[in-house]
Amino acid sequence: MFVLRQVQSANSTVKVFFKNITKRCTHNFIQLEVDGENLKFPHIWLRDNCQCNQCFHSTAKSRIIDYSNLKIDVKPKSINKDENSLHVTWDDGHTSQFRIEWLKFRSFTQENQSKYYESIYKPRRKRWNGSEFFQVCSKHNYNEILQSDKALFQWLHNISVYGIALIQNSPNKEDALDEIISRIGFSKETHYGEKFTVQNVQNTSNVAYLSNKLQLHTDLPYYEYCPGVNMLHCLVQTKSQGGENLLSDAHYTAMYMKDNYPEQYKLLTGIEVEWSDIGTENEKQFFKLYRSPIIVVDSNEDIIRINFSIPQRGSILSCPVESVTPWYEAHKLFFDLNHKFAAKFKTQEGDILVFDNIRLLHGRNKYEDRTNNSRKLIGAYVDWDEIYSTWRCLKVKLYPHNGYI
Repeated sequence: MFVLRQVQSANSTVKVFFKNITKRCTHNFIQLEVDGENLKFPHIWLRDNCQCNQCFHSTAKSRIIDYSNLKIDVKPKSINKDENSLHVTWDDGHTSQFRIEWLKFRSFTQENQSKYYESIYKPRRKRWNGSEFFQVCSKHNYNEILQSDKALFQWLHNISVYGIALIQNSPNKEDALDEIISRIGFSKETHYGEKFTVQNVQNTSNVAYLSNKLQLHTDLPYYEYCPGVNMLHCLVQTKSQGGENLLSDAHYTAMYMKDNYPEQYKLLTGIEVEWSDIGTENEKQFFKLYRSPIIVVDSNEDIIRINFSIPQRGSILSCPVESVTPWYEAHKLFFDLNHKFAAKFKTQEGDILVFDNIRLLHGRNKYEDRTNNSRKLIGAYVDWDEIYSTWRCLKVKLYPHNGYI
C-alpha cells in the first residue's frame, strides 16, 4: 500500500509516496530509509548525478550536465518512488530518476563507503611479516591465467591484497611475460626499456646487474610516477648457494614503527629525500630526480607509497641540520626492521615472482656466476592503474552487482 504524505521543507511542500522505503526532504538533502538504514542524499549531489540522457552519457559513462545552468541551492518540487527507483522533480523543471540500489551503493555512511571501497575501488591490503610469507604468497598457473578470467582475477586480487604472488610453469622463453602482461593491458616503459634482463654484467651502470648482494630496496624511487608492480621471470637459476630473493612488507614495518617508534616514524613520513639515477642506457643519457619521504601517507594517514634504495638515495636531504642525525637513526631502524621481518625465497626456473614495487622491499643474496653456473631473469613493470582497471572489469563481469555502474 502506498501512502501519501506532505513534508514541509525550507522552501517547499514535498509530496512523498512511499512503500517500505520512507523519505523526507529537510533543508538540503533527501533522507531515505533503506533496509533499516537512514541514508541522506544532498540535493546538489543528486542533481549533479542525474542519470538521464541530458545529464549523463550512458555509453561513455560520463557526466554531460550543463554546469553553466546548475544551481547549488537546487530544491526538489516533488519526490515519489516506484518499486525500485526514486523520482525527483526539481525546481528548475528537470526530472531525475535513481535506482535505489545505485543510491545505496553510493551513500554517505561510513559502512557503505567502506563496502564500495573494497568491492570496486581497491581491495583492502593485508600486512604480513616474513614468518607468514608462505601463507600469503599464493601460487598461480601460467596457462590458467592466460585462459581463465577467474584465474586472472584471483591472481590480480591476491597481488592487490598481499602485494605478492607467484606464477608457476611459465615457458622457458624471453617473451613469456608479454602474454601475461597482455592479459592486463600493457607494461610501463622506463629508460631501461619495456623489459630488462637481470644477470651479471661487468662494468654495468646498475648494481642490480651484479652477482653481489643486492640490498633491500624499491625500484626506481626517482620516478614521480613510480612503476607499481614488478614482475621477474626466472629463466636460469644459479645452482650454487645464494641468489635467494629477500622480500619485506614495508607497510608492516612502517606500522610497527608507528606503534613502537612514533618519533622515528614521523621523521620518515615528514622529511623529503632526493632520489636520483644518472647514467646511460641503450646509448641514451638520463638524469632522474624526485623528492619524496621514505614513507608516503595520504590525508587519512594511510600508507600509499614506500621509497627506499641505498644506491638511489641522493645527498640532498630537505630538513634542518639538527634533524639530520635523528633522520639517519630512523632510516637505519627502518632498514634493520625490514631485514628482521623479511622472508627469504629462491625462485625456480619457470617462476614469475610478482610483487608490489611501492609496498615491498626486495633484495637478493650474493651468488656465484661462472660459465656453467649463471642466473638470468627477465623483468617488466606494470602500473597499478592498469591492474586495478582490469581487476574492476573482471569484478563487474564475474560478480555482477546492480550498484556498480
